Amino acid sequence: MTDAPTVTTADVIKATTALPTHTDSTVIGVVIALVLLTMAGLGFLLYRYLCHNKGDYRTTGEPVPGEEDDPADPEDKKEYFI
Repeated sequence: MTDAPTVTTADVIKATTALPTHTDSTVIGVVIALVLLTMAGLGFLLYRYLCHNKGDYRTTGEPVPGEEDDPADPEDKKEYFI
């Protein structure tokens, strides 16, 4: 038989729990850049949506476009105050 090196549990624990000697700063930088770009894109889309969908409204005193200003019969237009 050949003499195999003996491996103890302390050697296994040291090998598996060792911290990496360097951090991968490139991966961290890319992830941060992607998150910031995603947030900027969503902010831009939200801004465009909110500015585009302001909506038009008419008050009761404004005539509808294309409709004549004065009604034909002034008796038809009565105002009731509550």
